[in-house]
Amino acid sequence: ARVLNSWTQDLIQRVEILRSWLQNGPPKSFWISGLFFPQGFMTAVLQMHARATKIAIDTLSFKAEVQHISADEIEKFTDKGVYIHGLNLQGCDGSRESNCESKR
Repeated sequence: ARVLNSWTQDLIQRVEILRSWLQNGPPKSFWISGLFFPQGFMTAVLQMHARATKIAIDTLSFKAEVQHISADEIEKFTDKGVYIHGLNLQGCDGSRESNCESKR
């Protein structure tokens, strides 16, 4: 169980990110685990791409590519899709050096 202090700090960080998004426009990288409903965000990303390319949304899927930079180092928006950070995967282990799943 998470203690109240860490939950409160997490909530404050979420509010600050949403406030910045509202006042300064979308960030170059989205904190995916900080969103209240990340599935809705990902659906919106698909919908924006479908509208921009006139491709049916039900034919689209996601492709993830691991970047070797932090969210703060991203200098410009991507041409297709979005950058995200804070994605937590369960049941696997990865290696940043080899950019692949670790063999254990």
